[in-house]
Amino acid sequence: MAPTGISIMPTATAPARSPDGSHFDVIVIGAGIGGLVTATQLAAKGLKPLVLERYLIPGGSAGYFDRDGYRFDVGASMIFGFGHQGTTNLLTRALAAVGQSIDTIPDPVQVHYHLPNDLSVRVHRDYEQFLAELTARFPQERAGIRKFYDACWAFLTA
Repeated sequence: MAPTGISIMPTATAPARSPDGSHFDVIVIGAGIGGLVTATQLAAKGLKPLVLERYLIPGGSAGYFDRDGYRFDVGASMIFGFGHQGTTNLLTRALAAVGQSIDTIPDPVQVHYHLPNDLSVRVHRDYEQFLAELTARFPQERAGIRKFYDACWAFLTA
């Protein structure tokens, strides 16, 4: 279901006018997360966006398909943007702009890599836990890992 003020149509059936007969102000190509956020922000500012999507359902990489009784996501296995501060709250702010919110449960391990030779590395939400995990796997690289990630962190939080 599309948020109020937004029309999402399959590309082949998209009308030249909105359901009430007026013209659209903006056409957004693609109903992935980026297209949907863009359309909600435009609608929040009073414009009438039309979102065109080639697939049957909106969502892009956040979509899914069903096969043999199982549901599979089609792309992103990690979604960020639901934070409450800093640079991790893009989706929280986009939803707030259209009067919506969503409850989330943060996962302390954001990504778990399963690599060749039974190497397993977890990317913890907590910065120090992540560095501890990484340096435990690569103890000979402890100083370089700390120097690299501290430089990245300084850049991201500047």
